[in-house]
Amino acid sequence: MTRGSTLVVPEPSDVASIVLDLFAHLHGQLRHELEGLDDDAVNWWPAPRANTIATHMLGSETETLRSVAGATAVRHREKEFTRGRRPTAELFDELRAADELIARLRTEISAERLGLSLALPALPADERRPGLTWMVANYGHSREHVGHIQLTTQIFRAYR
Repeated sequence: MTRGSTLVVPEPSDVASIVLDLFAHLHGQLRHELEGLDDDAVNWWPAPRANTIATHMLGSETETLRSVAGATAVRHREKEFTRGRRPTAELFDELRAADELIARLRTEISAERLGLSLALPALPADERRPGLTWMVANYGHSREHVGHIQLTTQIFRAYR
């Protein structure tokens, strides 16, 4: 921080909105990365045991946001890592659904929910963290996947 600058700290009620806005912006970046990719590109993996672009990212995000909001979160994590082909259009549908979920949960994720210690259904029950910690960690996880998508796409195009 430079001399004379003022640090603006958001109100606790605004923090959830800020993080949800980051997720919504990330969805726009994902759409940009997926534009022009066909089903072969989306389902290609660069090496044995590597992930495809059709990753589990949105499943993880949905579980986290629904859990922090206090909504039922049902996730089939194992299915997110199967090698079956997924059409590119399905990923766009999932992004649309994720945007709709964010819009619905904006009023449900309060400052109180951000401070509440909770566990995610796909993880051990004793692994509890504050809601805000889960949201920020999941946003970081999603950012990593954007990099993964960019790199996988670059490699795919180089070998195609």
